[in-house]
Amino acid sequence: MNDPHRELVEKGYDRVAKQYLATKDPQDPLALSALEEMARDLPPGAAVLDLGCGAGVPATRWLAARGFTVTGVDFSERQLGLARKLVPDATFVKADMTALEFEPGTFGAVVAFHSIIHVPREEHLALLEKIHRWLGPGGLFLATLTLTGFEGEDYDWEGWGAPMRWSHYDAETNVTMLRRSGFDILHAEPRTGDDEETWLWTLARKDLPR
Repeated sequence: MNDPHRELVEKGYDRVAKQYLATKDPQDPLALSALEEMARDLPPGAAVLDLGCGAGVPATRWLAARGFTVTGVDFSERQLGLARKLVPDATFVKADMTALEFEPGTFGAVVAFHSIIHVPREEHLALLEKIHRWLGPGGLFLATLTLTGFEGEDYDWEGWGAPMRWSHYDAETNVTMLRRSGFDILHAEPRTGDDEETWLWTLARKDLPR
């Protein structure tokens, strides 16, 4: 954590870890239906990486409860402290997702819910290329991406008295970057949850070798 953007995001999530967890629905129908769709194509016990796992709800906990070998990554230590209690069967790593290194083909799937939006957007393409390398043949990438571009920060996020920064592109740019990274897009469509937020719910696949 060595630049103002990342430091602001880390400190923000550390400060609001419990408040943020309280906003998460463990039975979020939109998230769980997307996870179920992805999981149908995974072998039992497959290795899954959850990028920006937060406190582990709902994605990390849902995946671990179904027997997948889950690694959750976040750079908020307080969020990870909650996650380790809520999802004891998963492995958690404190790291900046852009600095991670895994061997090619390590994972059967990668999940990123509401997390890539905090990475400086000029680094998004390189991150997607890394995710593609980390997946094995036929591996799946499930993510909530954005419909509009935005770059900015708020020093009283949600009225919680914490700072936060966002950096992301519009839907067309997100889809273009996924394709440039080598993904076959199974779907990338706007979906609105019970919280009335609309995201570009995306499921993409790393092609099988021909």
